[in-house]
Amino acid sequence: MDHTDRRFNQTTDRYAADDLETIREARRYGAHVFDLFRPHIGTRVLEVGCGIGTMSEKLASVPDMIVGIEPNAACVERVAAAMRHEPRFSLRPCHLEECDADELREQRFDTVYCVNVLEHLEHDVAALQLFREIIVPHGKVLIFVPAVPAAYGPLDAELGHHRRYSEPTLSRAFASAGLDVVVLRYTNPIGLAGWMYNAHVSKSRVHSLSQVRLFERLVAPWALPLERVITPPIGLSLMAVGRPVKKPGFGA
Repeated sequence: MDHTDRRFNQTTDRYAADDLETIREARRYGAHVFDLFRPHIGTRVLEVGCGIGTMSEKLASVPDMIVGIEPNAACVERVAAAMRHEPRFSLRPCHLEECDADELREQRFDTVYCVNVLEHLEHDVAALQLFREIIVPHGKVLIFVPAVPAAYGPLDAELGHHRRYSEPTLSRAFASAGLDVVVLRYTNPIGLAGWMYNAHVSKSRVHSLSQVRLFERLVAPWALPLERVITPPIGLSLMAVGRPVKKPGFGA
């Protein structure tokens, strides 16, 4: 079955917003992802690609300030509605590339929070370099991306994914951008099995709401807590935390 390749027009299509509404139903998984990053979130956060506000709502209780960037008009409408009563959140409806780096640097962000976004960017290293340039020297870059290149299928193209990552490829991207990797780990190995089936057998082009709900009811309650005890050797996604590389002669 043919699929739509949205790698270069994803921000003009409401497909992304509708898909995120389906994924929002994975509430246990969303909480799991947020909990992975919670210890690394500072007080001044730049959320790159805030979508419909699923993570923004979780972030709102932690930092003193959140600036969200979102280029998709359909997503902007929904995140603005979701966050309208949160005074610590401000929204910039634009592409990352349209932002003024000097102005962002003046905001003294100590955290860049970027969940399921880097894979949508053609020039991922350039984005990571920008993150490194705009955060304070002790700041952190928090990245969550789809993993395992062999799992790339029709749904990845529909979603506008340029790539899926492995530990080595994500590590190289961080290093090329001048970021030291502090944390790097896979998550959700059972989800990977389902994605491989959808990519190579059923060749699914949309997230299945029934599959999402099945995962939430039958898998998430035991599989996600188990990950706190045993870090999986592979999984559907990769999380990474990076810090700016220290220049020689500075810092301990």
